Amino acid sequence: MTRPDFVAGWVWNIRGNPRVRLRMPAGWFDGLAREITDRAELDDARDAICEKVDVFDYGECAVHLRGLPTRAKIKDLHRYWFDTGRPLVIELRDAPR
Repeated sequence: MTRPDFVAGWVWNIRGNPRVRLRMPAGWFDGLAREITDRAELDDARDAICEKVDVFDYGECAVHLRGLPTRAKIKDLHRYWFDTGRPLVIELRDAPR
C-alpha cells in the first residue's frame, strides 16, 4: 500500500520541535533535525545513503527482500526508502554530553 501523504508521528514531532538527542558510541549528542528541501543537498544525501553498502546492509536486505542479498538489491532498497520517505538531516553540536 502506498501512502504518499502519510507522515510518521516522529516527523510531526520534529516539525514541531526540531531539537533532538542522539546516543552514539561516543556519547549523547544534541542536535537540530530538519527535512531536506534543497535539491543539491537532497542529491548529496541520496548518494551518501543509497550508494554505499556496508556489511550490515546484507542482513537488512535479507529481512526485507526475498532471495540472497546483493549489492544491487541493497542499493535499490535504500533508493526506494529514500525516494518514498522523508529525508532528514540532523546537525549535531560539537561535543557529546
